[in-house]
Amino acid sequence: MDTNNSLYRPPAPHPYTEGTGDFDGVETNLLRHLPEELYKADIVDISTAEQPNYLINDPDLISVIFEEKPEIFVKAEGMIELLRPLLGDHPIVTSNNRCVDQRDMIRPIGTMRTQQVNFEHIQNSINRFEDYCEEIQNENRVIDLSLLLRRLNADIAYRMLFSNELPTDVFNEINSHARDFEKRISQVIRETAEQGVAWQLPKLPQTAMYAAQQLRYLVSMLIDGNIQHNSFSHHSFLHKFLIARSPETNIPFTRKQIVDHVTTILNSQELAAAALMWAFFVLSQCPEAKQKIREEVSKVGGQDDIQFEQLSRLRYTRNVFREILRLYPPIPHLTRRASRPIKLGKLDLQEGAQITVSPWIVHRHQQYWFNPDRFDPERYMRKDQHIIMKSFLPFGRGLRMCTGASSAILQGTLILANLVTRFDIDILNADKVEPEGVLFLEPTRPIVCKVTPLRS
Repeated sequence: MDTNNSLYRPPAPHPYTEGTGDFDGVETNLLRHLPEELYKADIVDISTAEQPNYLINDPDLISVIFEEKPEIFVKAEGMIELLRPLLGDHPIVTSNNRCVDQRDMIRPIGTMRTQQVNFEHIQNSINRFEDYCEEIQNENRVIDLSLLLRRLNADIAYRMLFSNELPTDVFNEINSHARDFEKRISQVIRETAEQGVAWQLPKLPQTAMYAAQQLRYLVSMLIDGNIQHNSFSHHSFLHKFLIARSPETNIPFTRKQIVDHVTTILNSQELAAAALMWAFFVLSQCPEAKQKIREEVSKVGGQDDIQFEQLSRLRYTRNVFREILRLYPPIPHLTRRASRPIKLGKLDLQEGAQITVSPWIVHRHQQYWFNPDRFDPERYMRKDQHIIMKSFLPFGRGLRMCTGASSAILQGTLILANLVTRFDIDILNADKVEPEGVLFLEPTRPIVCKVTPLRS
């Protein structure tokens, strides 16, 4: 429940209070139609005549689903399945044993040495980004904040993959295909909801299939070009994909699987950019939080750039990013399916029953969080932090948790620390911003901003 109204409430639809709410026949933002009861209950029956479906909010039951019994609660044909034409058989969209094998094969990506190399890539990208922002400021341009941050995060991903700066023309092509794919999927999801079947998996249009094929073809060409010129370091993700072997069979990745992984990394930067977009929006409305970040960075790093070993000391900055991930989880809903009859809490689930876990709802649940709709980075510094984290799942949890979760926190913290101390980002349409939960969590309209460098 909200107990401190002095804290800032970032944009979010208020829970639907007229009756019990209705997920079908939705004409506008689905988040506006989530009934208030969903934010209070541990379990809610949201079944349709065709499909048993239960919304699970209880943190202990969520642990059972994702961590204790992932082999029983397998991936359902939820909206995430729409990504398969783009991501192929990446572990994000698969549930078989090969998924586990692939996760073991890419584990070296998360080593400390790899993170140190990636830290250098992030710093280099930020330095290049500063030059770009100065060009924007000199031309007195306004710009879509999401586009600005997609450019930065795409460059970071490209450097991690290939050890080289992302050419502008390649970014434009990647961004065009990715946005076209997501736009067409979002449109068909909205149309399905308006037809009164909001929980039914829609058919993917041929235009979206074409956009996915174009992006995967581009990725394939990028891989071939980098292999041909041998321009990537042995710390690069591409090198690690090429030398990876299954711990069970010693079989390497197929070419298609490498394309799956590279495409997923490039596309996941869309989600990283979205989280940072919300962060800079919220900070633009909370100058005191922005000042605390600047003071912390100055205290830890002085006048020099933050070093890798200093990142752990940026506690407030890291908690700002955590709080943004809580308020605006990149993927608002996750689905699983019971592969056999099983008891889950008080539920007796039959084979095929669907389970929905919504990070958007769990993160704003009135029984699990104090001031759930308020921006409060300092909540993670309190004594009950371990209890709070049980209800925190922006990257999923367990076997199919995002493999880059720890790197995402590191990257987000470092980008915030650098950009907040180097720029002022002023939002020009703050009163018109509202999140929308379709496939991903995005604003209903572009967030327009002006960027002003703070130092030369």
